[in-house]
Amino acid sequence: MRAITEFLYALTDHLPPSLKDRAPLIHIRNRLRHWEILRRTSELVENPQYQKQIESRQFKVVFVSPIYNSFPLLAVSLFDQTYENWELLLVHDGPSCELPEVARSIIESDSRIRMIETEKRANDWGQTPRIKGLEELAKNREADFVVITGSDNFHAPGYIEKMLEPFDDGICVTYCDMVHEYYKWRNFETRLEYSFIDCGCVMARVETALAAGMNDKSYKGDWHYVADLIRQCGTKAFRKVNATLYVHN
Repeated sequence: MRAITEFLYALTDHLPPSLKDRAPLIHIRNRLRHWEILRRTSELVENPQYQKQIESRQFKVVFVSPIYNSFPLLAVSLFDQTYENWELLLVHDGPSCELPEVARSIIESDSRIRMIETEKRANDWGQTPRIKGLEELAKNREADFVVITGSDNFHAPGYIEKMLEPFDDGICVTYCDMVHEYYKWRNFETRLEYSFIDCGCVMARVETALAAGMNDKSYKGDWHYVADLIRQCGTKAFRKVNATLYVHN
């Protein structure tokens, strides 16, 4: 039987744009969509060990991302998360004087977003900004989990909540399936091998991520970060979320 959330969302979808695109109704429709996402994914993890902490939004999740004079799609996707206790640390690759005004307005619209800059542009696949981001995170460890990603990536609304659920006292890293433009935008089942996983579909405990670090500034740096996480805690401390929660753009 169709859930009430799905029915109500479909019902409001037939309203004219002059109504459904107004702020109060947008908020209502987003909440309905969030509830529907959680309903459909409720069976992914049975009895999460940290369910109470997740429900009370006790854990803080930090996203670290490079950005360079571009629209921060990542920030927009985080606004739509079902889990609100997140922080976004954007590291601009060099001075941000040419960052578009619309991008700057989005970044400045939410106190959970912070942007810093590198002294000069590295243009090394975003790895130097990510290194600086982890260094910044190490100065103030007021976070529990971290995701290393990109400003043009999209995390599905339930990403944070569903990536937290598999954690228990023995799990250090979770990862999910993804959609990847390199593979013609089709669903891509990830695995812990080079070219089969992107760092944006990986969530790690902060202490594990800082111990692993970003140690490769090449195109393969994303994979080497995952490989270093494996070296830190072993594959038995990884757990996969069998859902597509991440879009690599």
